[in-house]
Amino acid sequence: MKKALFSKVAGTLLCTAGLLAAAGASAQTTLTFDAAGNTTFGSLHATPGDFIDTYLFSVDTNASYASGTAVVGKTWIDSARLANYGITDITFFKVNADTSHTDLGTSFSTSAGIEFYPLDALMSGNYGFTVTGSTAIAGMGGSYAGNLNLAAPVPEPATYAMLLVGVGLLGFTARRKSNDKLG
Repeated sequence: MKKALFSKVAGTLLCTAGLLAAAGASAQTTLTFDAAGNTTFGSLHATPGDFIDTYLFSVDTNASYASGTAVVGKTWIDSARLANYGITDITFFKVNADTSHTDLGTSFSTSAGIEFYPLDALMSGNYGFTVTGSTAIAGMGGSYAGNLNLAAPVPEPATYAMLLVGVGLLGFTARRKSNDKLG
């Protein structure tokens, strides 16, 4: 009886360890934005290898523009600070009603740090992005962190001009109706 119980507990522990190890290769996190439209993301991979991490988020308003940056961790090795993680790609996607994903055009640049953004505005709905990378130093894990901002578009000056002309016409029409001399 004790042997059977021990083997079941050991089997459960091994299964749990296997699931945790598999989760290191690919993680999924839901992001929450603050009132200013900012959120942070990141991951620590304790074991060396390739990784794809998925981050999910929702957009409540129409026409939001997303923009993000990321940095990779550095480790002291032989009196030098070396990057311990390399990000090779970040891609945005839309989550469809059936939970499938549709990739969105994404700009990903490493020329002046890591910067990324979808090429088009995001309408209300569910979205996400994947971070693809790998540890850069043999035998060591790695880490990265970043931020993502959602911002509503700022109207063009011409939009404000049209608004003022429209309000002016409404005011003129209202004045005209209340003043018989204007016709």
